[in-house]
Amino acid sequence: MNLYSSRHFTLFDIRTSGKKRVRGLLCFKGLPSAFGAADSVVALEDGLVLDAGRCVHTDSRGRRLGIYVTVSGRDSVTVTYSRLASRCVKPGDYIFAGQQLGVEGDSGSGTGQYLALEIRRNGRLIDACAYLGIKPQIMEYLVPIESPADAVCRICDLSEETRKYIDSAPFSDSTWTKLLSNLAVK
Repeated sequence: MNLYSSRHFTLFDIRTSGKKRVRGLLCFKGLPSAFGAADSVVALEDGLVLDAGRCVHTDSRGRRLGIYVTVSGRDSVTVTYSRLASRCVKPGDYIFAGQQLGVEGDSGSGTGQYLALEIRRNGRLIDACAYLGIKPQIMEYLVPIESPADAVCRICDLSEETRKYIDSAPFSDSTWTKLLSNLAVK
């Protein structure tokens, strides 16, 4: 899975657990996604919302989640989006990549506003960096400047033939810009 953002995102904390030191929890400022504004939390891939709510158990390890959404995706992988300010989905909803799940916030333990992603396969933490296709180091990821045509083709997985067809039309630059603005989650 390749990750992009509307402008950039920062991976500022990688938390490991277990004897094998699995990098299962990643903390982001800005959203690592091809869709949406920096504070809109959107689904990284299609899936079923397994659980959504607010962890209120102050004595549990889950208290760090705050407001969260857990989505079951491909290959028995679940992604938990936590520390949200609010959520807009409920358990049982089927969501698509790019669909808004909530708004980045500061609920749960920790300080500051950020998104925490926890990725598990069959209930066990997996290496989230490998799963998301990012380097396992704390850094700011800048998205290269790309044309609206490149962005639409990447997000929608358009063929080269389709791109050439649209490029041959009059006012193709404004067409690509309009298509890209319609893809953004508001």
